[in-house]
Amino acid sequence: MKKRLLAMFLTIAMCLSLAACAGNTSKDSNNSGSTGTTDTAWPSGDVTVYVPAGAGGGTDTLTRLYTEKLKALTGKNFIVVNDTTGANSVAYETVRNAKPDGLTLLSYHGGICAQYASGQYNHSLDEFNVVASLSTPDNTGYGIWVSGKAPYQTFDELINYAKEHPGELVAGVETNNTDHMLEAMLADQFGIEMAVVSAGSNAEKLPLLMGGNLDVCFFNPTGTSEYHASGDLRCLAILGSEPSALLEGVPTFTELGYEPILIPMFAFFAGPKDMSEDICKVIDTVMAEILKDQALVDQVVTMGYGMDGYVSLDDTRAAAADMQAAYTKASDLLNE
Repeated sequence: MKKRLLAMFLTIAMCLSLAACAGNTSKDSNNSGSTGTTDTAWPSGDVTVYVPAGAGGGTDTLTRLYTEKLKALTGKNFIVVNDTTGANSVAYETVRNAKPDGLTLLSYHGGICAQYASGQYNHSLDEFNVVASLSTPDNTGYGIWVSGKAPYQTFDELINYAKEHPGELVAGVETNNTDHMLEAMLADQFGIEMAVVSAGSNAEKLPLLMGGNLDVCFFNPTGTSEYHASGDLRCLAILGSEPSALLEGVPTFTELGYEPILIPMFAFFAGPKDMSEDICKVIDTVMAEILKDQALVDQVVTMGYGMDGYVSLDDTRAAAADMQAAYTKASDLLNE
């Protein structure tokens, strides 16, 4: 009877994601024999999720979308803390050094890999336990952008001009960030030289590019496609192998016959490195459950993130390792 009740409880828990259990066998009610139990419930209390980005931005909004779903399904509070102190290092270190009980998580993206690769942060993503994908690692990549008034109508025209006028084109980047690395990879692949200037965040670069103070920028289609549609800016090519649904008609590097320039990027939940595998598997089970909700998947896509649905724990970890390796390789070009 006790085994039957436990089985019923496990079924309900899996369906509702109110708890998850991972175990071997339970103690038999007639005491004829027993084995050790390893039942693990997550979350065992309120969860604090650190976001090293400002409130209201894309990463924060994505995080809150997930935490609202998790709260509804588990009955536990998920408290989002926005902390960019110390160039995000305080949030990173708070999670990295937290008690490994699954109650302190980091919600971020490849920015942490870029900061490690560039020496701004001393610990790689390998020193965390990446436990869930909040977006699907994709092969779309960034776009290469110019002003809508620029004379270059195609990517090849831009490259030809750069070759004929070395160092003349001004590329605006956020120093040691993804776009800085992409510029280095582009210059290396095509044998060109551009004047690289530190121009800050995307919000700072956009008006500079539109105003002609910059000649080239590298933007993710998310949040910038409207400028292409209005004609204020022009995306000449997608650096990856897959087209962007937000930039219809813009060719990919693959379509142009070039080797894609990609730094894998996806959003994730991560915890301390020594978080138990039992907890990680339960988190994975809960994430698989909430991502059965097509409305959630559609919301993530609407926000401009690549999202095909649930990504397994093993695939998430593999993608995280690939992302860190890609950033490290790209950063090496900046130091040559």
